[in-house]
Amino acid sequence: MKYFKYSGAVVIWLLLAVSVNANFYITTHYKTKQASGLQKNQTQSRMFLITVIDSNDKDIGKRCETDLGEITYAFQELADWLAVEMEEPKVIQGDDFSKAAVNDAIDNWLKSQQPDKDDIVIFYYSGHGFRYPNDVSDYPRIWLKTSSDQNVATTNLRMEEDIYDRIIKMGAGVNIVLSDCCNTTDAGDNANFDNVTVPTPKKVPHKRNGNPDDEIDNGDRLFIPEHPLSILATAAAKGEFAGGKEDVGGFFTEYFLEALSKCVYDSNIQPAWENIFEYADDNAGYWARSAACPNAKHNEQGRCVQTAKFKIETND
Repeated sequence: MKYFKYSGAVVIWLLLAVSVNANFYITTHYKTKQASGLQKNQTQSRMFLITVIDSNDKDIGKRCETDLGEITYAFQELADWLAVEMEEPKVIQGDDFSKAAVNDAIDNWLKSQQPDKDDIVIFYYSGHGFRYPNDVSDYPRIWLKTSSDQNVATTNLRMEEDIYDRIIKMGAGVNIVLSDCCNTTDAGDNANFDNVTVPTPKKVPHKRNGNPDDEIDNGDRLFIPEHPLSILATAAAKGEFAGGKEDVGGFFTEYFLEALSKCVYDSNIQPAWENIFEYADDNAGYWARSAACPNAKHNEQGRCVQTAKFKIETND
C-alpha cells in the first residue's frame, strides 16, 4: 500500500514538473549567474536600427556608404555583447533614399515592431544637412532629395521635431537619434578633406571571455539604464560644416564609435554618454580644422570649426 502511495506521489510530482517545463525554461543571467525562470513567450530585449544614407550624392555619397558600414558593424557587435536580439536593420539608401521612405520607416515599420521599455531604437542619418535662418531648434534639417525632386522645401525633415520627437513617442526604453551632416544655411555645403590622413582603428570582433562577473559591463550602464533614456546628437552646431572623408566616413561618426568602443569594451572612457560625445566632439573638431571653411564657421586661421551638439533626456 505504501508503494502505491509513494508511486502516486512520484507520478504527481513528475506531471507537475512536465507542466512547469512546458511553460518555463531555466537560464543563467550572464552577469549574476543566477538561474531564473522565463516564460517561453516572454519577448527578449530587442534592438532596432534605422539608417538613412545619401549614397547617391556625387560629393559625399562614398563617405556616407562608409558611415553605413561602420554604424551597422558597431551596433551588431553591441547587440551581441548586450545579448539583445537585433532585428534586421532598416536601410534607406540609393534609389530608396527619400522623405517618404523615412516617414514610412518611422510611422509604419518601427511602429509595427511595437517597441517597449526593454527595447533599444537607433536612428542614424549620413548626408547633407542644413537649417533655415529662423529655425528655433539647434539641430539641423536633413535633405532627403531624390533624382526627381531636389527642392529642399519639399524634401527635408527636421531632426528634432520630425524625427526625434516622433521616435521617442513609440515607447522604447532607449532611443538614440544621430545625424552626421552640416548645419549651415546652404543644403549643398561641403568642405574638402581629401588630403587629410585620419587614423582609423582596426575593427576587432568583441566577445565575452572568462567569468562575466569579472567584467565591468559598461554596455549595460549605457544601453540598459534604470530609467528610460533618449538621446539626440548631431555632428555640427549652427553655421558649421561636418567634416569627413571617403575612407573614414564622417569624423563625428568615426569618433563617436571609437568612444563607444573605448567605453564598452576597454573601459578607457568612463561609462557616461556625456563622456562619449565629448570625446567625439574633441576629435572630430580637431580634424575639422584640417580644411579651410570660407563659407561656414571658422577660426582666425580660416579653418573649419565643428562642434558636436547633443542632449540627453531621462524619464525618472
